[in-house]
Amino acid sequence: MRVLLKNHFRMFMNTVKTQELKGYASYIISFAVLGILLYFVSGGIWSLADLITDPVLEGLLSYAFMAVIGLIVLLGTPQVFKHLFSMSDLTLLFTLPIKTRNIFWIKYMQSFVGIPLFASLFILLPAILYGIASGASYLFYPVLIFVLLAMVLIGLSLAYLFNLLLVQIVPASRANELMTVMSVFSGLIVYMVFMLPNMTGEQTLLEKMLAGLPLFPKWVPMTWGSHAILEAANGSMGFALPLLLLIMLAGIFIFITSSIVERGFRTGWIRLSEGSNTKKKKRNQKQTTKLHHPIQAVARKEWLAVKRDIREWLVLMPILFFIIFGTVGFLTGGGKLSSLQGYHAISWPIAQGVLLFIYAMSNGMVAASSIGREGAAMWILRLIPVSGRDLAFGKLLVSWLLPFILLTTIEVIIGVLLGWTIPQFVLGIVVKAVITMGISSLGLYLGTIGAKYHPTNPQQRLNFGVSILLMIVSYVYLILALLPFGYMILPVDEITLPANLDHGITGFKGMIVTFVLKAVQLKMSYPTLMWLVGAVVLLIIAGGITWLFSKLSARKLNQGIKIDIVNESSAKPLFGKRNTGGSLY
Repeated sequence: MRVLLKNHFRMFMNTVKTQELKGYASYIISFAVLGILLYFVSGGIWSLADLITDPVLEGLLSYAFMAVIGLIVLLGTPQVFKHLFSMSDLTLLFTLPIKTRNIFWIKYMQSFVGIPLFASLFILLPAILYGIASGASYLFYPVLIFVLLAMVLIGLSLAYLFNLLLVQIVPASRANELMTVMSVFSGLIVYMVFMLPNMTGEQTLLEKMLAGLPLFPKWVPMTWGSHAILEAANGSMGFALPLLLLIMLAGIFIFITSSIVERGFRTGWIRLSEGSNTKKKKRNQKQTTKLHHPIQAVARKEWLAVKRDIREWLVLMPILFFIIFGTVGFLTGGGKLSSLQGYHAISWPIAQGVLLFIYAMSNGMVAASSIGREGAAMWILRLIPVSGRDLAFGKLLVSWLLPFILLTTIEVIIGVLLGWTIPQFVLGIVVKAVITMGISSLGLYLGTIGAKYHPTNPQQRLNFGVSILLMIVSYVYLILALLPFGYMILPVDEITLPANLDHGITGFKGMIVTFVLKAVQLKMSYPTLMWLVGAVVLLIIAGGITWLFSKLSARKLNQGIKIDIVNESSAKPLFGKRNTGGSLY
């Protein structure tokens, strides 16, 4: 174990030395953001330490421990999968006379120095400041450390246990996809657990916490840990029993995890390394080949690429999360569906704005990902007799259609529940179809100039700077498109204009106000004509953006695009030059 630890430390130092500058920049930004957030949290706890009562402290700690376990399970599961089955050093380690259990414990400690460590520090530092500010007993600090360590070990053991068990029942060819889906569902489960205190009563989580009511039952480990810390802060020896129970529970999880190391770790790595040995049966029937239009052929290729790999659907996960989180938050916040029924004049425009916000968040990224999906196989598209125009429109069609079908289905369900009218259904679907084509075309073009492909993480399809630019231009375009759409559905019957349009505002602002008031006056005088004018302006904006950026994308594809293939083993050294062994020629 000592030799292995020394070896991993040297590997870590070499990784630091060979890190690219952009890697250091990302670390600095991440630490800066976390540091600022930690500063504000710690400052708030320091200033409010005297006002935090014992029941409130117990509720805060219980929820913080739940957040630590949930964060480790959510973000640590794919990281643990990488440490157990995807690291390149395992090929060498399994050939050496080293016990599998020792290799496992090295990987376990390697996983600890990451998300679990940062999550525990984020709780530990504010808690220590609270202890100093409130004058807590000296028992508070060691008990806090032991409780937090036990919580981290429970979460990390759960992440390892999930990986070691699932690798036994999942086909090797689907293991990577399963980890992706598992991460998504673990996120949903963690969110539902966080919302559990809101669902178990009429009061919200904040109201329960401020009232000093228990957030969880007494038998859950989070309650044990918070009770032990509270007793230690008051100088009482009542912390001994809940702390002992918590340490025993952490030990049980560690024992269960380590008991399946031989079968789950080494055997699982062998299965994943060998891959799937199943052979496809040969079809005896004759297959006929049918020629399709190039755009249709490209669209079919894109659809099959998305269909056969579950990880391709991750780009649509923000839609699912937004819908689920928004619905659960609305219901747990005291909202009722019956309160919205019958008010379709209000619920329909609000829903259109929310859906368009989701479109702007997802459509562009889906289209941009279709470029990076080609990866190292991009050269094939340059050889086939398909023009850049056909490639652009084929990719645009599928990347626009997938989120449109998904969100339109959700919209129909919501509309039926809320009692929308047929004209509202038709207008909403048509307008969103027109507007979202422009968002997809923007994403497609930015994908041609900032495409990236990560072999071990295929969801990374766009460079960081370009992804930020895509988010900005998507919402700028959405705001421009919403101006004529809002003018079309503007309820002029509810508006009263000032006499002679006299608003008393001068300068540039006054000119804008005058223009708006005259537009509203025209809408009141000629509602049908102005509705058509708004529709024409919307078609010009959305159609023009779609045509322009589709043409630019086609030109880029004709010229040939470069996809940044991430190669983790070829990072440029930051300090000095790497000895490459000389040229072969």
